[in-house]
Amino acid sequence: MKIYLVTGNRHKFREIKELMDRNRIEIEQIDLDKPEEKSDDIKEIAETAAKRLADEFKKPVMVDDTGIYFTAWNNFPGPHPKFVWNSLGYEGMLKLLEGKERAAYFMTVAAYCEPGKEPVSFEGRCKGRIIDEIRCKDKDVQPYERIFVPEGYDKVWAEIPEIKAGLSHRVSAFQQLADHLKKNIQEKTRRGDDDGA
Repeated sequence: MKIYLVTGNRHKFREIKELMDRNRIEIEQIDLDKPEEKSDDIKEIAETAAKRLADEFKKPVMVDDTGIYFTAWNNFPGPHPKFVWNSLGYEGMLKLLEGKERAAYFMTVAAYCEPGKEPVSFEGRCKGRIIDEIRCKDKDVQPYERIFVPEGYDKVWAEIPEIKAGLSHRVSAFQQLADHLKKNIQEKTRRGDDDGA
């Protein structure tokens, strides 16, 4: 069974495809930014989008929603990191954090849904901090990867790509989803029902 990851983000698709390939789950990209839901609840955003897109495309889909939560900003921007990035950029974000607590964490909710069914979702988190400089400006990475240092390390994600996969909030959420899919596929195979996960 083929599953479709709905994202317009090539970095995200590459990361999730590698993970799903290791789990022997075939995925393809639907190159589309998922609709932005009006909510501050990241789980609600991911599940609502998964259900809507599965019903719209009549295919099993996976989507995710990721937030970054700054302690100094009372967990803002939460599920709206793209808005903050587009509005403030690096300089604006770093200025707002001057002299403040730099603890932060990423959270991803990965959701899966088949047409006409209810979604399932899984959460991954990675704690760390925001540094006061922009690193790896020449690397093709997602914006926050240049300023986020995961807990227990002194380098930003862009400097440690080989370690990032083991720490990533997104990888954690999607690995839980992959485990769920494999279990359901095995159960359906035992029952003789091979129409999906």
